[in-house]
Amino acid sequence: MRKFSLILSAALLSVVLAGCGKASLSVAHKSYTPSGMTAVIKGHSNQKTVQYRVNNGEQKKQAVKDGGYAITLPAKPYRQTVKLTAGSRKTSTVVKKSPVIMSYSKFTAAYNQALMGTALSKKDQATAMGLQKQGAQLQQKEAKLKAESKAAQAKLKAGDTSAQATLADLSKQGGQLQSQGAKLKQTQAALAPALAKAKKQIADDTITAKARTGVYNLKKTPNATIRGNVDHGNLIGATLMVPTSSLKSKKAARTFMTELAVLTGSVGANTKTVLKGFANKANKKNSSQTTTSTIHSKGIDFDLGYSKTTLYIYVTHH
Repeated sequence: MRKFSLILSAALLSVVLAGCGKASLSVAHKSYTPSGMTAVIKGHSNQKTVQYRVNNGEQKKQAVKDGGYAITLPAKPYRQTVKLTAGSRKTSTVVKKSPVIMSYSKFTAAYNQALMGTALSKKDQATAMGLQKQGAQLQQKEAKLKAESKAAQAKLKAGDTSAQATLADLSKQGGQLQSQGAKLKQTQAALAPALAKAKKQIADDTITAKARTGVYNLKKTPNATIRGNVDHGNLIGATLMVPTSSLKSKKAARTFMTELAVLTGSVGANTKTVLKGFANKANKKNSSQTTTSTIHSKGIDFDLGYSKTTLYIYVTHH
């Protein structure tokens, strides 16, 4: 009986040991919604690494530490199916798509133009804004005159002589438009030296116009870093990162608010709404919090996050 008991114990032990050697793999959720610019897929495995493919792309691997793994994927403007493998075990999950904020080229043009505006005097800023508004109005009027002139010429060709009076009036309006355009060019010429000086002043703070797919820093200065999530020429998300130590002085705080205002306007949100919302949430923030509620403006979301050293503002489209 003793011998039989020993044999039985050994058999049971071998079964337990065999079970310990069997691969295991789990994923925390079957669906993930990106937070900020990324989605973090988490799970457990008793293997050293977990292999994964996104939309049947290149196979990659992630190390397992203390029985757990975390895979960080950039948010994309399409659904991502992630297939995971560990040993003989397989599972999968999906990452929901994130809407595009705007084209990267449109964003960089708006950002760099707005940044240049901050280097102008208040008087020159007003002049530049007026020029931009007048230029847009002139383009609209010119397009309207061309359309009306084309229609009047067609009527005249068809034998409608009343169109002659219309064409004469349109010709007069065209002359006035040319006069306005000439004045606009004179104002632009007068402002050109100030614009050139401002452009030189902000040269080291602009965002590169060349886009590449991935998550990377669009600009980095001692006071602020802007990281972008770009996919095939489109801006999917952006993050403004500011060292909390740099916000202790009023000058640094003003620099930060200027940076936030430029970023906000560049993505099409209402600057006043976002700055006011940020000020309210920053004042109410509890020191133990790491995130705050979202600020919404014109379809753009601004989420604030905090660490001991850095303030994060995540910009996405909902």
